[in-house]
Amino acid sequence: MTKPIFLSTALFILIHGNLPAAEERKAEVKILKEGVQLTLVAEHPNIVTPTGIDIDDQGNIWVVSSHTHMPGKTYKGPKKDEILVFHKNGKRSVFYNKTEQTMDLELDPNGWVYLAERDRILRIKDSNGDGRGDVEELLAELSSEAIYPHNALSALAWTPDGDLCFGLGENFSKTWTLTGRDGMKFTGTGEGGIFRCRADGTKLHRIARGMWNPFGLLVREDGEIFATDNDPGVRPPCRLLHIVQGGDYGYQRLYGNESHHPFVCWNGELRGTLPMVHPVGEAPCGVAQLGRGLLLPSWSDHLLDFHRLSPKGASYSSERIALVRGSRYFRPVCIARDRSRSKEEPMTWYLSDWVDGRYPVHGYGRLWKLEIDLKKAKWVGPLELQKKNNHANLAKKLRIGKGGFNRKQLFQYSQDKDPFITRGALIALSKQASDWKKDEIQKLPAIERVQAVIALRIAGATPDPWLKLFLKDKNQEVQFETLRWISDAKMEEYLPNVESYLANSDLSYSLFEAAMATQNTLSGKPEAGIRNPNMLIARVKDSASSPRIRAYALRLLPSQPRTAPKDGNLPSMKFPAGLTLDLLKELLELNDETLSLEVIRTLASNPKAGQELLAEISTEQKRSAQLRAEAIAGLASVATKHRPLLVKLAGGVNPTIREEALRCLRSCTLTHKQVIEIKETGTKHPGSRELVRAILEPGSLAANRPALTDTEGWLKRINAIKAPPNTTRGRRIFHHATVALCSKCHRHSGRGNVVGPDLSTLADGGDRKWLLQSILNPNFEIAPEYSPRLITLKDGTTFTGIRLRSSTREAMRDTNGQTRSFNRDDINSIQELQVSFMPSGLPLSLTDRELRDLISFLESPAAKHESK
Repeated sequence: MTKPIFLSTALFILIHGNLPAAEERKAEVKILKEGVQLTLVAEHPNIVTPTGIDIDDQGNIWVVSSHTHMPGKTYKGPKKDEILVFHKNGKRSVFYNKTEQTMDLELDPNGWVYLAERDRILRIKDSNGDGRGDVEELLAELSSEAIYPHNALSALAWTPDGDLCFGLGENFSKTWTLTGRDGMKFTGTGEGGIFRCRADGTKLHRIARGMWNPFGLLVREDGEIFATDNDPGVRPPCRLLHIVQGGDYGYQRLYGNESHHPFVCWNGELRGTLPMVHPVGEAPCGVAQLGRGLLLPSWSDHLLDFHRLSPKGASYSSERIALVRGSRYFRPVCIARDRSRSKEEPMTWYLSDWVDGRYPVHGYGRLWKLEIDLKKAKWVGPLELQKKNNHANLAKKLRIGKGGFNRKQLFQYSQDKDPFITRGALIALSKQASDWKKDEIQKLPAIERVQAVIALRIAGATPDPWLKLFLKDKNQEVQFETLRWISDAKMEEYLPNVESYLANSDLSYSLFEAAMATQNTLSGKPEAGIRNPNMLIARVKDSASSPRIRAYALRLLPSQPRTAPKDGNLPSMKFPAGLTLDLLKELLELNDETLSLEVIRTLASNPKAGQELLAEISTEQKRSAQLRAEAIAGLASVATKHRPLLVKLAGGVNPTIREEALRCLRSCTLTHKQVIEIKETGTKHPGSRELVRAILEPGSLAANRPALTDTEGWLKRINAIKAPPNTTRGRRIFHHATVALCSKCHRHSGRGNVVGPDLSTLADGGDRKWLLQSILNPNFEIAPEYSPRLITLKDGTTFTGIRLRSSTREAMRDTNGQTRSFNRDDINSIQELQVSFMPSGLPLSLTDRELRDLISFLESPAAKHESK
């Protein structure tokens, strides 16, 4: 181990205050792969709260020691950050100490030291050879209302041709202006991105947008750019991104912190946006190249990972391999390669380590040397970079406007399955958009009109006459993209148009959601997203609005608290202010099927308050069988209190009502008399016998059925059912509170929870076998962003959830979709689990027909269910 360099204890106390107890901050690093060695080079008091790092041609280590990152009143360190040099001969020196909130450092071959402060990009030089920087040049300046240390400028990297790239964070959704050295300006609100300029700060331009806080940035020798993007709290995971010119990665802080917003995505879910390469560890702040892969430190997960990249279309996929894991006091930040080493020696990098989880500077820090012996590290794979494939070459030609493609070809490419080709085609179309005529665009096929809207938006086209024209387009996707354009650009002058649009009686739910989000944005409340209780309750009460629109507003109103109760109890759903049982009864009296259905679901979301009315509806002969069945399903969580009613309904003639009552009774203990009545139902109605048997013999659901690993056996079994599938019944099963429980974790068509992925667009995949396999064996393929963590507290209590963020407290999303927070001092261990949140064995709680109906529902387009 290299001997650390130390200041004297007296000098440290004079500068920083009380000497920290090093034994209480042990890194406890463990090497997880052969060929890896991690050696301590320096630690507190010699280096504290380090951020950016780079290595010069002689092997000297340059690192930022932060003293201005949220310093407390008792912090006694320097008033400015220090740029430290750890010389190869063991000497330590201070090169510069005049910057604040310094996030990254990068060296160039001409002696300049480039620094990213929160609000400036500058370069420093030693002009007289005394080892101290004495020349300072401002290259770019950020003007913003927000002053939080690490949500602005960061992440420096050089391109092969000598340009400088850097990252910009979301600035708390405050308006910002970025100005280059030659006066070039860019403005924005609520989104991060990647910028590029010449080495002297001129020719500033934006490369990509749609990020939260891209702290890590790398440009390979072939020009490929990769960034690590921290996640916005309630929308995990952090992302590894492949950055391309003109790329949009989907995020807008402007729209608030809700986990769902129609105009925000995190993995390429919206048209024209680009997906992540792979989820990464929590709080990644740096990235470095190793052969065809990338080294990624994780500040919150106390990890160093290797991501082995493989070509995937025009971009890449990745395999994540853990190399080093430490204790909660191993918090690697930035990483830099030492290229001064000979080729015969192990490849070497250096890592800065923040040590403690507190954001304010605290007097702890470390510097590590990472060595990888390629003779032993077989997991690295080939070192030489692969040539770009045809997909990548095509995407690049489209982005830069080469290839001589005509408009027809570009529209075809804009519909490609590869999102990078799609984005390239949209960029190419945007360059032609200024010449488009209204009449010729109107004549295009619907899908091309959709892409035309996006291309015009990318081009920054003048809104008139396009927006008013597209809002009246017959195609719903054209309308959606138009609303997205209006909202993203905050075109307040179009508020009357959006309000008029919301008066349309034939809107789909997704369009209503988009229009509500747009109205909130243009009304000055973009952070309200799709939920503005006052606006929604006003629309529910508005008798001039169509029943369908009132139903959609009602669907958005009930919402459980985002933060879990402190007493550890389950969340209780409450109706928001203004929504009363009397109002819901008034809506029922309108006798509109769509509105009545939404009233019933609202009552079901709060069964303690709504159960009596649900029970009443279930017996009303004037109601349709579907509405009555929905009311019965709403009683599932309180079925024991309504056993006599459910038994009576289970003996009825109508199969829809009968079977929904039988399904509810599956969770109840019956009296001897009720058992006899249920048996009689099975005798009278042979088609319902399997549901009767599931009540009387619960074990029958698991008997004589294929193993959960036998997908083909299950597929054959459900395909053999002669009766046609019933997607409406499948929808009720999806949302059922005691049988399938799907909506406890998943959202579909605006209903449900956000623990797992939204399943509204699942039908787009069209693969029944894959869908069935996911239900049979949830652990077969787990998306990394949904891998749960197991927290064990010091008192022995355990908790399982999806990690949201980590510092001095751990924030987790529980199985109810709520956030729970734990003090790190109370935690004994955190373990990443390789099992899904979704319980195994779901098919063994359903009959064959129920399973087939559930799959049919998931396979059907969401639009079929939006107003049902």
